[in-house]
Amino acid sequence: MPVEGAGRLDVASLFGRDGELWMEIGFGGGEHLAAQAERNPQVNFIGCEPFVNGMASMLGHVEEKKLTNVRLLMDDARLLLDKLPDASLDRLFVLFPDPWPKERQKKRRIISPATLDRMARVMKPGARLRMATDIADYARWMLMYTLDHPAFEWQARCAVDFNVPPADWVTTRYETKTRGEGRKPVFLEFVRK
Repeated sequence: MPVEGAGRLDVASLFGRDGELWMEIGFGGGEHLAAQAERNPQVNFIGCEPFVNGMASMLGHVEEKKLTNVRLLMDDARLLLDKLPDASLDRLFVLFPDPWPKERQKKRRIISPATLDRMARVMKPGARLRMATDIADYARWMLMYTLDHPAFEWQARCAVDFNVPPADWVTTRYETKTRGEGRKPVFLEFVRK
């Protein structure tokens, strides 16, 4: 999917139809994105993944499941966020992103004030931002920056809301592996005000 050139992307022309638009940043092996696209054929999906192995895996899912509602970008998702039209996304997923654990690396984390500004611009009012991580420090980081952002409202009302996966959750190989290592994921759901 090309993102070069000036101006915003024409999302309807990318898919040849109008409809809800969901995006996953850093889809890894693509299991979540492919399952969501298969369950929701009326929804248009965009996935961004900078790594060749993840892209190859996702292309395999697209071919195997014959998914026609998926478009992919093998690059930094922030490039695409800058090209999407205002208020165009209905859902945005950031699931188990690279935590960049060393202090000097934290500036590379996808969740940051600047990226949240980009996300807020492209999300419709009422759109959902779903994040998950199995790294406690990154969960605190995500909460700190997203709670502080004026465009987002956390949906948790009690501990079960962030300790239990949402009803439409898709468990991936990565999540299964981390649970086997004793790490418990945190599920954070925000709504665009």
